[in-house]
Amino acid sequence: MEENVSRYHSVQIYEERCKGCTICVTTCPVEAIRVHRGKAHIIEERCIDCGECIRRCPSKAKYTSSPELKILTEYEQTTVLIPPTFYAQFPENYTVPEIRFALRKLKFTFTTDIAQDAIVISKAAADFLTANKIPQKPVISSSCPAVIKLIQRRFPALTNNILPFIPPVEHAARRIRKKMSSSAVKNGIFFISPCPAKITAARRPTGYAVSQIDNSFTISSIYLPVLSILKQLTPEESEMAFTEDQVFSSGTIWCCESGEAQCINKFIQNTSFKWISASGIAQVIETLEAIEDGQLNEYDFVELATCIGGCIGGSLTITSIPQAHAITRVRLAHKTRIRDNAKLINYTDAHNAVPDIRLTEEITPLPVHSLSNNFAEARKRMERIEEISKTLPGLDCGSCGAPNCRTLAEDIVCGSANLEDCVIIMKQKYEEYLFGKYS
Repeated sequence: MEENVSRYHSVQIYEERCKGCTICVTTCPVEAIRVHRGKAHIIEERCIDCGECIRRCPSKAKYTSSPELKILTEYEQTTVLIPPTFYAQFPENYTVPEIRFALRKLKFTFTTDIAQDAIVISKAAADFLTANKIPQKPVISSSCPAVIKLIQRRFPALTNNILPFIPPVEHAARRIRKKMSSSAVKNGIFFISPCPAKITAARRPTGYAVSQIDNSFTISSIYLPVLSILKQLTPEESEMAFTEDQVFSSGTIWCCESGEAQCINKFIQNTSFKWISASGIAQVIETLEAIEDGQLNEYDFVELATCIGGCIGGSLTITSIPQAHAITRVRLAHKTRIRDNAKLINYTDAHNAVPDIRLTEEITPLPVHSLSNNFAEARKRMERIEEISKTLPGLDCGSCGAPNCRTLAEDIVCGSANLEDCVIIMKQKYEEYLFGKYS
């Protein structure tokens, strides 16, 4: 484990690039960023790794670190778990077998598609949803770790609504680990992630104790090395790429908005099954608020992704969302181009390989912070927050380094900010000082 790795998030900040502009502060959906002394800082327990700050930062000061490829030399054999989103980054003229071949030229021993495991989880979810043993409706997908964190922090009453299954990437890792368990060599399992949330989930999973993923690369860090190899492939190498069994599952649609719900729906014959989906942090919050208010009880399943368009719009991807969607559609339409001897994973075999796909730990609420463990003291602080809020201008401009005036009041009461951080109040006091009215 790397030093100084957060327990809560994978988003990091280049301090030398940060200009203290507060754009990340005012656009963070969970109020996890502050600017102090001209530099942005992340509040550990608030961040959900949605990646909004990475998208928004004009100085490119927010990032997610990725290991160097030389880390592969620490293992005798390595397997790379490929999400459907990864294939969507490359033009259609580069085939799936060629992309997998390029990854092996980067010294990955084996490649495996997560899309096939998505089908396994879809079938299990369909069985769960039709068993009429749902504790709370609607059931919320467990595939987006940023959504799970958001629910834990802002919608704790909905933790019991979360689908109690591991995500497809963890299913793939467990399947590969079991397959390799009889080998005496040191095996490493790596994931190519489209977002910081999935990197954190592999390091510090929620709902299960340990992940079988050894480390994660970002899509943005792997894209150029793979593209470079693809551009230099000889006709012989392109032909060689087709010599092994290749997999391109219909589970690929999971990377797009509503893809998971569509896959689950295929396994449910009941026409009364109702689902709804939302992508992008704003729509996700709006949907969770509606669920909390009891407005969506008529639906059986809700698929949520904090990235617009689904995982295909992850903050660590390269290709634009519309183009990536188009590429995915083309690949699904032309999957027959893969040789006839290609074999899709057998559902029964995959289920037997990883028989227990349910979460083993309860997903519990994680309150962001407590004003005090003492009720009387917490009440006094709340009253103080209300008093300070009334003295603030209510502009929510973010110039103080906090996302809004209410949050600044909380920070002041908690001792991490001062009233003079508000530029309006500071201006007033400066004018009072200039005209001799400052006391």
